[in-house]
Amino acid sequence: MLAMYEKRPGLFNGEPERQRASFSGVLSLQTGVIDIEPAMHDTEYHSPEDFRNLGSKPQNSSGRAVEHENESDSDTSQSPNYTEGSGISFMSFLFTDPRWREQNQKLLHNLSKRATILETSVQQNSLPSAQEALVVFNSYLGTSHVQNPFLLRRYVQGLYQALFPEKPEDQHGRASGSQASEHQLFRAFMILAIGAIPLYRNGKHQYHPYGYFLAALEHLEAGFLLRGLESIQDILLVSRFGIYYHIGTSIWELIQLSTRMCIEQGLHRCRTSKSLDGHLLEEQLRRRVFWQCYMLDRYTSVMLDRPPAISDKDIQVGLPADADDEELDLAGQSGVFADLDSFYRISTAQLGSTHTTETSVFLVCLRLRQVTSKIHTKFQQKAKGTGEQTMSQIDMATASGKIYLDLDELLNELDSWRNSAPIFTNPKCLYERQEWYDLLLMRERLLIIRKAIDLVPKRKNVPPRDLLSICLEYSVGTISSFCAMFDQGLVTYTRSYFQTLFTAGLSVMFCVSVVEDLDVQTIKSASEAVKKSEKTLKLMVQELPDSVHYVALYEALRADILRKTKSLQRPDAAHTEQHIHSTAINQDTDDVQHQHHGSMDTGIPGVHDPPIQHNPLWPILTPDETANEFQMHETAMENQLLSWDIFGDNVFWSMEAGMLGEYVYGSSAASQFLNDI
Repeated sequence: MLAMYEKRPGLFNGEPERQRASFSGVLSLQTGVIDIEPAMHDTEYHSPEDFRNLGSKPQNSSGRAVEHENESDSDTSQSPNYTEGSGISFMSFLFTDPRWREQNQKLLHNLSKRATILETSVQQNSLPSAQEALVVFNSYLGTSHVQNPFLLRRYVQGLYQALFPEKPEDQHGRASGSQASEHQLFRAFMILAIGAIPLYRNGKHQYHPYGYFLAALEHLEAGFLLRGLESIQDILLVSRFGIYYHIGTSIWELIQLSTRMCIEQGLHRCRTSKSLDGHLLEEQLRRRVFWQCYMLDRYTSVMLDRPPAISDKDIQVGLPADADDEELDLAGQSGVFADLDSFYRISTAQLGSTHTTETSVFLVCLRLRQVTSKIHTKFQQKAKGTGEQTMSQIDMATASGKIYLDLDELLNELDSWRNSAPIFTNPKCLYERQEWYDLLLMRERLLIIRKAIDLVPKRKNVPPRDLLSICLEYSVGTISSFCAMFDQGLVTYTRSYFQTLFTAGLSVMFCVSVVEDLDVQTIKSASEAVKKSEKTLKLMVQELPDSVHYVALYEALRADILRKTKSLQRPDAAHTEQHIHSTAINQDTDDVQHQHHGSMDTGIPGVHDPPIQHNPLWPILTPDETANEFQMHETAMENQLLSWDIFGDNVFWSMEAGMLGEYVYGSSAASQFLNDI
């Protein structure tokens, strides 16, 4: 058992100190047959000034321009992030316009770079006062814990009481933590880090959450992987924080590790014997920990189009009971129920549609991930089955029929999931709001339809019209749902949400570009959604500065696609389109934002004019054999544009992102930690 967690020597030999991120040491482990090794992708740091000058070269701490070209060109066909059925390969045609590429060479060049995240300026935090800590602990229990109850509520409350004095005269003092164990301090600082995120971002807490994370790493013990269930919980704490901030390693690999540990401890199997005291809450906690790993595993695996850590068919244990901890305590003490499953069957039959418990949100999110897992499995199998083989007309019809059948089945499952979502009469956080469930529904619908478009047989490389219409509807719906919540401050910025918005906007652009018979109102709604998405992405990138080049890419595509759309809506467009030039797009990317910022709020010229039918210039994109030939000559550039390295392992995850491919970082802030593990 101990040998399975032995650190591999020499993994970072010869690497710069800045790349020796703390939790990379954790991932330099061999767990069974899985060799978990961190993929250290550099990401580029940008200051607010860089955001204002999108095309300017990033600079290092000494003021010199930083340019790290890719060390090697990877074949996207070998990338786990760029596969048919992943839901993004059909978007490649957005980048095949030779004139657009010629006009945006600098922008594309910026996207092909790897650079460095500079040393963070955030300093470690000490324990706050008891009163401040109480607010943050309550924030954790009232937000993150609602969706992710892998710690018992009473444990979190007990940890606070152990660290902070109860005497009224001491409530404004600071706990020294001198009598607390290193493990208690690690968990306390991680809870403070997670709980402080919504407070800090809303201006209600003065200390940066990352400072608590750095302090937590100071108390990470050498044997932290040897605590059984507690070790898995510790990894989950780090993974949850990693959705919002750089942690120096891959969330996907952390979850792979924690799931492997779940399997080693048998958490995926039904227990053959109950605990000696008949305590149902113990089994409930074991299940909550396992299914939390499952939920994050499915989220990250689907986001990055990578294999899950455990197959659904290998899971035997049931779901946690939809019950409060106190209810399980009483049931366990009564001796009436033989095990948690018997309690679950009886209690579930008695629940009403409006009955909610502290695990209700967790369970509805878990059921959604089960549907997501089915989506991933079905379309991955189809991707392996189709490959590059030439299909006859009969084979194409059969393949299309199967995809449509699966699509209909999965969409119905999503509708059933949405109808089963709990109703909170007085929602206290984001996870209890109905509009959040609507956003999750729309996002998963879009995922399904994108995967279907990737795999469905196409005529001249154009997907079927009905699928494109559905994709357009779901893309616009995703953008509208998210932007409305973001404007109200209900959702915060993460790389996962960034990716959701980014890909939804690209999907809208693609559909508008290749469908030639869209009505005026549909085009208007699509154009407004694309602009709304761009506006929100620009707001998010102020806090996610390493994503600035992707916003520049989005803006350049938006300006080009909508310009063509507006032109083709005018009666004289067929004679003038070839003479139109986008002067702003011709300029370097450092002028892109300023040139087009004002156009985001303007109307679309000619939008009320009747659409021109059978316009010879439509569709805007022609993804036929010519485009394929062009792509073959531009393989190196496509490797950069459409592997998830463009917004993938450095952008994510995050999460839901969200769990976006924000899942591999190279943060130097914690480089000195875990070296002794």
